[in-house]
Amino acid sequence: HISLNKYLHRISKVASLHCTKCPTASPESVEHFLLRCPAYSDRCKLLLAQCVKRGRDISLRKILDNLENLSALTDYVNATGRLKQTLGTIPRWSPPQDSED
Repeated sequence: HISLNKYLHRISKVASLHCTKCPTASPESVEHFLLRCPAYSDRCKLLLAQCVKRGRDISLRKILDNLENLSALTDYVNATGRLKQTLGTIPRWSPPQDSED
């Protein structure tokens, strides 16, 4: 779970489940935040471009399930500032380096 309004509303932490950043008043779900919110459309294009560049399927499930997308996801979350109050600045993920014996 993450501190977006759809979840926070379900656990009675906020009054509305709708996104406060966009004019569509859509429920602020993970999919909305990452892929649909017009307020973050420029950042979304960058996120998707980074995932596509690596030849990955760009469905929400594939983006979230693939470790290679973590650096792009952390860049996106940090750039939007949406979760900064809860999570602070998320360190950029980088894959472990192969060690030679």
